[in-house]
Amino acid sequence: MRWTIFLLTFSAFFLVSADTVRVYFLYDPLTDRYTFTNLCQDLRSCKPLYVTKGKVRHKAGYKINPARENQYDKIIKRASQKHGVDFFLIKSVIRAESLFDSKAVSSAGAKGLMQLMPDTAVEVGVRNVFDAEQNIMGGTKYLKKLLKRFKNVKKAVAGYNAGPAAVIYYDGVPPFEETVDYVEKIYDFYKIYTGKELW
Repeated sequence: MRWTIFLLTFSAFFLVSADTVRVYFLYDPLTDRYTFTNLCQDLRSCKPLYVTKGKVRHKAGYKINPARENQYDKIIKRASQKHGVDFFLIKSVIRAESLFDSKAVSSAGAKGLMQLMPDTAVEVGVRNVFDAEQNIMGGTKYLKKLLKRFKNVKKAVAGYNAGPAAVIYYDGVPPFEETVDYVEKIYDFYKIYTGKELW
């Protein structure tokens, strides 16, 4: 009993404290390789392993409803067909990220339906993050890249939230509270939409 309590306490502590661990990474696009370090003298050459995506902000009174939830289905279907990503996985990501609010902005600067961070938007060629078509196409393109890299849906979903470097570093879902909750949300939403297990 005492051992169980100790493990639960230790796990809870780790989930909280892992968010503040100072680990940095350097990424080489030519070799597509990540290097990890606990020393970083210049943030232009290395980046923190984990940066929260922040709290999503909506206009006062914003609520999700069936009309909002289904209004982007045609775009999601096109993105699904173009990039070969499960329609309901994309939809689950949008629900978890923005509650289908195309104008949503997080406190960390993520924007639009799939909450693209500025660097990610540039990476996937999105010029207007508040344009639903561009955002969904760009977010799906990025999700496809993660699925291709990890060949594992759970890791790809975790990477969408925490970034691929964190997933590589921990060899799985990073122990960040935000990411653990996010992965569970995607799983739950997908099951609601399809009645099937995502992993």
